[in-house]
Amino acid sequence: MATYKRIDGDWNITTINSVDNVNITTNTVNVRGNLDVEGNLTYINVTELNVKDPFIVLNSSNTGIYPSNSGILTHKSVSDFAGLRWNNTSAQWEVSNSTSTTGETGTWVNIATGSFVSNAAGSNTEVQFNSGGNFDAVPEFTFDQAVNRLELQGHLALGNLAVAPAVAANAVILFNQTVGGGDSGVYAKSAVVDDELVSRRRAIAFSIIF
Repeated sequence: MATYKRIDGDWNITTINSVDNVNITTNTVNVRGNLDVEGNLTYINVTELNVKDPFIVLNSSNTGIYPSNSGILTHKSVSDFAGLRWNNTSAQWEVSNSTSTTGETGTWVNIATGSFVSNAAGSNTEVQFNSGGNFDAVPEFTFDQAVNRLELQGHLALGNLAVAPAVAANAVILFNQTVGGGDSGVYAKSAVVDDELVSRRRAIAFSIIF
């Protein structure tokens, strides 16, 4: 049988001792109105937490002096945490795979927001790369997966290798080493070829000589 209580004014329940609790044992508690919880700790021991609001506000009580860092932590083990935090000093979001309960220890990595520039790939063929610690992408550097083609509208710089690379199966490797008789310093290596590419100037000279 349902029971209804209607009151005019506040309904206060006050316990006497600091260890006294108010316990409610039921299937579901429905609060049709605002819920204001004050205290030092709030424990929510549930299997699933469903929040309708699209934003969760942290540090809402701060109105002037904000902490250096604030964010969200998740347990990795008994004493290890991973986290996402806002660094108020450098004005950027950071992530960590190892920190403490305070979120202040460990290594935190900038994820390129706030005052930093971070460009997501503009199309499904643009190649994402590291640009000064930030993600970036440009239409001049793409990989077309449908035809397995890498395209670069620019130049390719081959660094000088101290040791020549090993042969790769079913492939030709291009690399740079000390300039030799071909006068180019660009070498090709495969299962059947291991030689320097000849420059135009050297090719002309060879044609005259031979």
